[in-house]
Amino acid sequence: MSVAIALALLFQAASPPQRPPPSMTDMPGWSKAPRPEDMMRAYPLEPGRANLAGSATLECTVGPAGELTACVAADEIPVGSGFGAASLAVAGKFQMPTQAPSGASTVGRTVRFPIQWIRPVQGQPQLLVVYDEAGRSGSVGFNCRVRDERTFDNCVVVDVKPRGTTLFSVAGEAVQRARAAASARPGSRMMVVVEVKPQGR
Repeated sequence: MSVAIALALLFQAASPPQRPPPSMTDMPGWSKAPRPEDMMRAYPLEPGRANLAGSATLECTVGPAGELTACVAADEIPVGSGFGAASLAVAGKFQMPTQAPSGASTVGRTVRFPIQWIRPVQGQPQLLVVYDEAGRSGSVGFNCRVRDERTFDNCVVVDVKPRGTTLFSVAGEAVQRARAAASARPGSRMMVVVEVKPQGR
């Protein structure tokens, strides 16, 4: 049995242990987290070769020193990509304070959080400008992969202005129609910034 198949079977078999339901209410921020080099070392082999971005959601129990224990990968995108196993591999790099903002203990609480896996962009950002009939304005930045025909796929939102914007649909449609610059290397990742302006202004 290959290592990839074994990891997939382990991931499919994993199920959360009996513990309180997850909650991020009254939770402090991380006191320690994986460094970029930790993430790159743990990046799944095949997605790394394809420059594929993905994510996984971990569910863990906060241990006595704020470390994460009994972690399971609740899901991964794409399924079977190895991002679940990779996220479990870096779970030990996370730590949080044992005291919540309210003063309550965080020990024994259940945390559930996503981990985004994505390679850095290369080259200069590509700017797209679209006009919105609803009069909205703002910008959305995507980290996208360049395909052989110079279209974009596997795009991940990495920057939004203003926060809480509702421009994801119009910005995403603009990226789907766009073509990468001639200098962009197929297979590389590229920053695409969609600037949305009110129509007729």
